[in-house]
Amino acid sequence: PRALILAPTRELVHQIEKDFKALAKYTNLRIVSVFGGTAYNRQQNMLKEKPVDVIAATPGRFIDFMEKGLINPSQVEIVVIDEADRMLDMGFIPDVRRIIYKTPHKNKRQTLFFSATLTDDVLRLAESWSAKNAVRIEIDPEQTASCNIRQIVYISTEKDKFKHVYN
Repeated sequence: PRALILAPTRELVHQIEKDFKALAKYTNLRIVSVFGGTAYNRQQNMLKEKPVDVIAATPGRFIDFMEKGLINPSQVEIVVIDEADRMLDMGFIPDVRRIIYKTPHKNKRQTLFFSATLTDDVLRLAESWSAKNAVRIEIDPEQTASCNIRQIVYISTEKDKFKHVYN
């Protein structure tokens, strides 16, 4: 693959695949998602079928296919580590580290970290796995809705949704 997206849960991997397919529908880019818990043979067959441009994966299943020789990360140009803070919390970092070390050197690939919280551990990983000229973009968590905006939540059934939105 040219790009690798690592995420901590199969639900997130599935969502990434769905969004990527929508964004890339007018291209010839091919994405395959690999995650544990289900569809092992289907995922394996998709990897064997034809070349893959992007893989979205949970770390464990990625390593499994990598060890079987079905995935070779040596040509990866972009690595995305999504929800890095959750990866740490869930104990995936040793697996992620194993995967990262199989990709090209950090100066020969682009590495993107996404995290809801930038803990010291996440920042250390980002620093060690990113090139020297890395850029940090942080969205201010202190920004909240203006006090001039009144927010209301309506619990509604599907049948009444249009009526509530209209009113």
